[in-house]
Amino acid sequence: MDALKGLNQCTGMKGMESLVFVPVFDRDLTENSTGITELADYFNCPVLDVMMYYSYLADLEKNGYLTSENGIFCSLLKRKYRVNIKVLEAIIQGKELNKKSEPEKRRLKDQFDFCRAVSALASSRKKENLDTQELLGAIIQMEEVFASFDIIKTLRDKEISGENRVLFYIICDDYTFGIDKMTDLSELLKDVFDSPGDRLTYRSSIIGLENPLIKEEWIEGVGENSVKLTNQGIKLFLRDKAKAFIKSIEGLDCYGFASAIKKIYREADSDRPGFSDEIKKKLFRLELSNQHLDFVNKLEMDYDALDRFLFYMVCYECMEDDSFQLGNLSEIYPKAQSVRLAHMFKAQEHPLQKEKLVECSKQGFFDKSVLTLTDNGKRLFFGDDAKNFMEKMQGKDYFLPEKIVERKLYFSNGLQAQLSLLQKSLEENNYLELRKQLEEKGMQKGIAALLYGPPGTGKTESVMQVAKATGRAIYHVDISSTKSCWFGESEKLIKEVFKRYEDICEHSEMRPILLFNEADGIFSKRKDTDSSNVAQTENTIQNIILEEMERLDGILIATTNMAENLDGAFERRFLFKIKFDKPTLEARKSIWLSKMPSLSDDNAGILATSFNFSGGEIDNIVRKATIMEVLGGKEPEIQDLKRLCHEEKLHDGSGRIGFNT
Repeated sequence: MDALKGLNQCTGMKGMESLVFVPVFDRDLTENSTGITELADYFNCPVLDVMMYYSYLADLEKNGYLTSENGIFCSLLKRKYRVNIKVLEAIIQGKELNKKSEPEKRRLKDQFDFCRAVSALASSRKKENLDTQELLGAIIQMEEVFASFDIIKTLRDKEISGENRVLFYIICDDYTFGIDKMTDLSELLKDVFDSPGDRLTYRSSIIGLENPLIKEEWIEGVGENSVKLTNQGIKLFLRDKAKAFIKSIEGLDCYGFASAIKKIYREADSDRPGFSDEIKKKLFRLELSNQHLDFVNKLEMDYDALDRFLFYMVCYECMEDDSFQLGNLSEIYPKAQSVRLAHMFKAQEHPLQKEKLVECSKQGFFDKSVLTLTDNGKRLFFGDDAKNFMEKMQGKDYFLPEKIVERKLYFSNGLQAQLSLLQKSLEENNYLELRKQLEEKGMQKGIAALLYGPPGTGKTESVMQVAKATGRAIYHVDISSTKSCWFGESEKLIKEVFKRYEDICEHSEMRPILLFNEADGIFSKRKDTDSSNVAQTENTIQNIILEEMERLDGILIATTNMAENLDGAFERRFLFKIKFDKPTLEARKSIWLSKMPSLSDDNAGILATSFNFSGGEIDNIVRKATIMEVLGGKEPEIQDLKRLCHEEKLHDGSGRIGFNT
């Protein structure tokens, strides 16, 4: 008893701890480890009789007096103990253990070490002949020792089962040491479970998004073969170190938001049932973290989750100067739903189209359908940067007033008076007052003008000069582009012309002029609907134009060479109808002099008298005369000019009034 008392004084042990410690100490002196079996032999009694002392062995290990020779990688009943070397030295030397020399009570410093130990134990389970229950028992005992670790406390507080806690610890360790921060699901389940049935059950719970670790948003599946920590899981595992490993999804700009959406798309498994639910959960988290973005708040009110996700995907492709292939809908939506949506987009019936955020069009050699952002959609998503993603309105489609060359035009007094009235009506102050007065009287606000007459009489140039004088841009419609060889496409194209014009008006300081130049093909008289499909299509186009002209809130000017072919319904919708005739004798003389200042007044009079040319035809003669001057090195004489005039007409004499040789 004196020896036990001395041991207690030296080590600070109490009561039965000393009694259990003595045989371990005694055997350790002969380099032997001690377990339950050896303890029974030492006391010469059955194993069952010493089982009651096992808790003291565990306490001695917990308090650092004993160490487990085969470590935590073995079940509690199979452990072999040795005396901690510092304790052994203190006893032999008769020294009292103080706080500085007292061994650490815990060999695992933090929860990173803990997860590493759990993972190592699971990996060596078969080698150590541990079944699943023994593995769980060993890890539960480890949790008791390190119960203060946040990760253990949180999982227990959430009542996560022992099996799922073990899975989470291993996934955490793989995040630290694994490739691509992911865990192979098959290998994970093999390490933990003996039974193939148990492996299948837990695999199904993870893939089916029913596992509590999934529901708590600590882990997520990557395809059907891998799992990894979510940002929430990383925070639980790494605590204050998590910020260094988590790429924040908060406070993003539109570009970062679009990239995050694309990441969700890439990581998702399109073959997994319930795939849409997975996207929704990640989308909600991303939107919730970025409420400062205007488009997030607007879209959340008006559209369901997957339509928002689709819009964001189209935005990402726009950001990358690309389009979203309609065929890719099946990778986001279940098959049946993706087919229905594709039909909705092709029929222009999807809510994103009705709100003019997205448009569907055909692209490429095989005419595949794609989704692209409208200008409205670009403004909503990109804000002030939207202009960088919009088509530049220029060239043959768009003429800015400052780019139009000022020209002097020569017309009869009557024609000039009509053009002057049109021009004054389109001067901004007058135009705004006209719109106001017309609206107050319940009349149509739009102004439509028809310029008609023979070719080359200055119709198009008159529109250009009116635009320049009033400071208005011209949105020019290419008539040929509105006639598609694909049945049904022409109607969509002509609707798009007016949609685009409305959008330009909405975002322009001054409303531009919508110009249908040489509009005979689409403003002509409607045909018998029984004649052909082509006739039906042309009639549909004309009906669309008539409807758009009826509700026009802008300026439309059409030019035509064949007013006699104009449908009566169109004629009624033009406020101005201005006829262009070939120039008078005096006008022709002025045109000759303006285009060829080197001509004498007499020669200009001769050419004007001899040839009843339009301004366009005179322009052709002048251009050919310029070629002769460049090639011959001298100005053409009057005889040369007469010959050029004579050659201008395809039918001899059709343009001649007289010919003086």
